[in-house]
Amino acid sequence: MSSKPRGVAKKSKKVQCFECKKTIPAREEALFVEEEVGRFFCEESCIVSHFTPEIEKLEREYGRHVSPTDLSGEERERYAHFRWMALENPDEIWREETQKGDHRYTLIAEYKPEQKKVWAVSVCLMLRGEPSFLYLAFVSADRNLVDEFRRGDQMKVVREKVSEDQEEQNSPSNTQISDRLAEAWTEADSLRALLLKGRKTGDIPVEDFGFYQKCLEETLQNPNELWSYLPKSAKRIYHFIKHYDHEDSFWYVVIAKDTADETQIEIIDVFPTRDPELIALCRHGKKEVLGGKSADSASEEASEKVRKNVH
Repeated sequence: MSSKPRGVAKKSKKVQCFECKKTIPAREEALFVEEEVGRFFCEESCIVSHFTPEIEKLEREYGRHVSPTDLSGEERERYAHFRWMALENPDEIWREETQKGDHRYTLIAEYKPEQKKVWAVSVCLMLRGEPSFLYLAFVSADRNLVDEFRRGDQMKVVREKVSEDQEEQNSPSNTQISDRLAEAWTEADSLRALLLKGRKTGDIPVEDFGFYQKCLEETLQNPNELWSYLPKSAKRIYHFIKHYDHEDSFWYVVIAKDTADETQIEIIDVFPTRDPELIALCRHGKKEVLGGKSADSASEEASEKVRKNVH
């Protein structure tokens, strides 16, 4: 799957992927997600593979400490958007040096939806002061659980004022400040990292994606669901979802975003899946009610823009 790299390094000599050991020619771009160790990767799947053991370790730690009296599944889903908001505008930033020498950051923000205090916690790497790779993100009403992830040294959060226009466009919580540290990491980047990480080993193999290519145009032209959202400091993102009810049913997903050209949308990612949990993650943002006037126009407008990019 294609992806937007968090960092790009151009070298005058060849470099080697830290995960698969593939040699990356100097004319190509090597990806990296931290500066302390300086690991190079040839593609995002190698980044995910390399850090998967640490992701699984953090998930096990979360599982050991989470309380059965914490938020219900329904509440976690209802408050899920706080995870992205915490990445963009944390109240606390903790930095811990790992045994491998890189720095792991924990970003925490507190919210009070429905008069109930909850925390959003995101554990990530950072590159040049911006979140670059997400290990773990969760919401919780358990202060003790949050305390378990307050590790290392607490850093000062530097904030700056934003204009009223920026506030209205970028701040779901209607705050008047934004955090410099997390400004370039967007909700879309976090969600796509979560989707990539969320693919199950028993799902449709990546090497078989080509067999589903004909579904791309059908999904754009006649989706069963269309979701859209506007990440902070980024272009609007669209999720086209179409269900194929065959003997071996599956969904096809097209993720696209607006471009500087108002007549076009750029396709970011496409993939088939049989996993309803992965589709649940794709149902993010505002759902366009297909069949309604406004939804039809939104779907038709988005489809028309994307059509020019389909070859």
